Amino acid sequence: MVWAFAHLSLYVPSARADDVADEADAQFNLGAEQYQAGNFEVALSHFLASNRLARNKNVLFNVARCYEQLRRFPEAHRYYTRALEVETNSVAAGSINQALTRIADRVALLQIETQPPGARIYLDRKDLGERGSAPQIMALPPRAYRVIAELDGYRDATSEAVTLRLGSKRSVELKLERIVGTVSVGGAPGASVRLDADNTPALCVTPCNVQAGPGPHTLILTKLGSRTSRIPVFVQADRITSIEPELVADTGSLVVSADEQGAGIDVDDIAQGFTPALLSLPVGRHRVVISMRGFRPVERDVVIIANQQVRLDVELFSSDSVEAASRVVEPVELAPASVSLISSQELRAMRYPTLYEALRGTRGVFLTDDRGYQALGFRGFGQLGSYGNRVLVTLDGSPLNDDWLWQSYVGFDLRTDLEDIDHIEVVRGPGSVLYGTSAFSGVINLVTRADEVPTGREVGLSAAADGVARARARVTQRFSKDAHFWASVAAGQSQGRDFFFPEYVADGPPQVAGHARGIDGARFATFTGRARYKGLSLAWSLNHHDKHLPTDQFQTTLFGDGRTRQSDTRGLAELRLDLPIGRFLTSVTRVHGNYYGYRGDFPRSPGDEGLEVDSYDSFWAGAEQRFVLTPSPAFSLSLGAEGQVHPSARGDAATETAGSYLNDDQSFSLAALYGSVDLRPVSAFKVSLGGRLDYYSTFGASFNPRLALILQPYEGANIKVVGAKAFKAPSIYEFSYVYIGQLSNPELEPESIYSAEIELSQRLSRTVTATVAVYTNYISDLISLEDAPPSPDGTENLQYRNTNTLVGTLGGEIELRRDWKEGWMFSATYSLQQSNFLASKGLDALLTLKRSPEFREVSNSPMHLASLKGAVPILGRELTLMNRVTFEGQRYDRDEAADSATLQTRTDAALLWDVVLSGQDLRSGLDYSVGVYNAFNSQAHAPLSDEFRQRSLPILGRSLLAALGLTF
Repeated sequence: MVWAFAHLSLYVPSARADDVADEADAQFNLGAEQYQAGNFEVALSHFLASNRLARNKNVLFNVARCYEQLRRFPEAHRYYTRALEVETNSVAAGSINQALTRIADRVALLQIETQPPGARIYLDRKDLGERGSAPQIMALPPRAYRVIAELDGYRDATSEAVTLRLGSKRSVELKLERIVGTVSVGGAPGASVRLDADNTPALCVTPCNVQAGPGPHTLILTKLGSRTSRIPVFVQADRITSIEPELVADTGSLVVSADEQGAGIDVDDIAQGFTPALLSLPVGRHRVVISMRGFRPVERDVVIIANQQVRLDVELFSSDSVEAASRVVEPVELAPASVSLISSQELRAMRYPTLYEALRGTRGVFLTDDRGYQALGFRGFGQLGSYGNRVLVTLDGSPLNDDWLWQSYVGFDLRTDLEDIDHIEVVRGPGSVLYGTSAFSGVINLVTRADEVPTGREVGLSAAADGVARARARVTQRFSKDAHFWASVAAGQSQGRDFFFPEYVADGPPQVAGHARGIDGARFATFTGRARYKGLSLAWSLNHHDKHLPTDQFQTTLFGDGRTRQSDTRGLAELRLDLPIGRFLTSVTRVHGNYYGYRGDFPRSPGDEGLEVDSYDSFWAGAEQRFVLTPSPAFSLSLGAEGQVHPSARGDAATETAGSYLNDDQSFSLAALYGSVDLRPVSAFKVSLGGRLDYYSTFGASFNPRLALILQPYEGANIKVVGAKAFKAPSIYEFSYVYIGQLSNPELEPESIYSAEIELSQRLSRTVTATVAVYTNYISDLISLEDAPPSPDGTENLQYRNTNTLVGTLGGEIELRRDWKEGWMFSATYSLQQSNFLASKGLDALLTLKRSPEFREVSNSPMHLASLKGAVPILGRELTLMNRVTFEGQRYDRDEAADSATLQTRTDAALLWDVVLSGQDLRSGLDYSVGVYNAFNSQAHAPLSDEFRQRSLPILGRSLLAALGLTF
């Protein structure tokens, strides 16, 4: 009682204003007096009034005490609890706890919590008034209660009925459901979304959904490199509001220039235009690639700053990488062979109609044409009638030679045009260490243009050579950086040329009198393409060539008969997977299928069995697996295996009177193991050693090694010392072809060539290089058509045989070349070569080229070759003038045997001048060319094999070239 009285007397009101404090004090004093007098009801009213005027913990206690005296224990418990919450004096707090304990058995307690906390609490009905906020413990009379929780922005929550009993405690927890609407934020991918305030955590990253309470809000979108976007939205409860905001990039400018105008600019793998250019780019880091056909691409990282200008100036240099020499991409200087590149700039400037024309003027290469097929010779040897079967032609590394003669195709029988070709790699010398047969004298690799070509369409028309008219179309689709597809189709026809052959004046039809008019035409078509996804690619090539022949084929057909014709169809499909395995190992897997078909119509007189029809069809398939290990720049190891199956190589020949007389169906297979190792212990020295073992079911095995030493003794100097061996397998045609007067020979052995070369090149500047090379080759077991024992009826016979006489060659080459730069280009080459049938197999005979007394000069082998090329920009890339002057020395004809009754003669040297004007308009996508080939109208001849009555054939005279293309 004493403590209670102390509470009654120690009241100190909280003054808010003098009048209020005075009134609160008066009410408190009145309450104290009434309490002392035992008038608890009156005292309670005064204490409550005082508390309303000025809240005080002591007043709360006195209110609770009054309720206790009135035996209104729930109210007493509530006010004791409130007093305890604000009491700081430990003695007073102990007294309040004693009071709570004293009345605990006289009240029922209800503990109320809500999620989230702070909800307003009602009991049974909201119209009975609020009972405070959660969380709280409420003392109530014993009975059943229903608790209602209310919080702004949430739906009301109501509990089940809770029955309270005196002296017990029950708990109720209510979860309130938030009232929200949804804002669906699309567009502007990658932006962070905040609600109403910049300093709040990001709710999500677009595209995403944001939930917010009903009413007006502001969505704040931020993204690196873009301006902050503030979007007002009105959110409706339980509804979805969709917005598609667009962010405005923070931008700066990038000025890109290169020393080559018109170079393509890619920013983050998206084409942005051509140099020079002013680009507006989003703020941040970007990867910029400047590329141009024929030049090495330049890649730079730039950082764009808002409202600032960044400059990027680059210098482009001609691409000098080659793949055909080692089947890995490497600089020409480090390739273990003598290599020349015909760049994309040259291909477009000269608008070469065929590979045959593109190779004219290339160091060490010379050409022949018998109007049936065009063929190449390398470094002093190109056997007449072999149709280039000692030269391997590949498309992106895939061989294109047939499997009947191993013939290479270099004219319209290879491709209708070269528009899909980016550049050409010419590798001189033996290449069997990589490719097996036919890579005997050299390898020519056509590299298609794909990775740098953007999505688009191309169409074109052109005219060239002897009345050739062509049309083409191409589609390129880039799906991503790692995936693209392209395909092209081209077709053309030629009216051909008219010829006069004096050899046929006497015995030809009177109306012909040695003239072949209107029977030299051709038709041809090509379908090629590639689909690639990362390291997996599918490539295909299909070419058909139908050629009418103006010559008397095999000296037995009717001269001037328009039915004389040959057609060739060559198809290839290849599936390839380049798969990196870890950091240092790469796997290369290729599976390919091939087709070659030949048809030949050769009309003869009815007394000579009439029309002869020859055919050959072959399908074959192969697989190759190669692993390349490169743990460091100083060491590289390549190991591979290859297999091919030729299940049906079917040849047939039939005449009108004799019917089928060949009907030959051959099959053969081959397998090979190969490997090479490159060592570079110091940057100035490289050793490349490799070998390949081939096994053929037709003749057995052939092993072919190659050793190359590459030295760079001082800056700009490059010395190559190369020794190699290659082989040419006997072909199905040489093994088995049978005709009246010609016998098969299943005992043939492969030819072999041994080669040694030293090549020195010196870079005189970044763009000018001088090269000098000397080499020697000798060929053993040469396969040639020779006299065979006569048949029992006295018929003289011929047969393919391995000759015992070696063919040796000594040669030297020089070249001065200025690479393409700002539209300028220059090159000058000269080759001196001498080939002889050697008197013996000794080294002295090879070094001195001592000739065998059984032979004359090697046919079709020019001693001198020279070329001069130059390009000059007239109006930048809009117009370029390019000239090519080539010289091919005299060549001996086919009468090589010393005992031949016919004298061996020489053709005249050929001096040819080609001049072409070409250009392109980048804005419209238009490119154009016009020019003259053989402007001097040289009347030189090319020698022919002995299947022709003519000893030589005039080369193509002056001809016009025109081309028009459109890219869109």
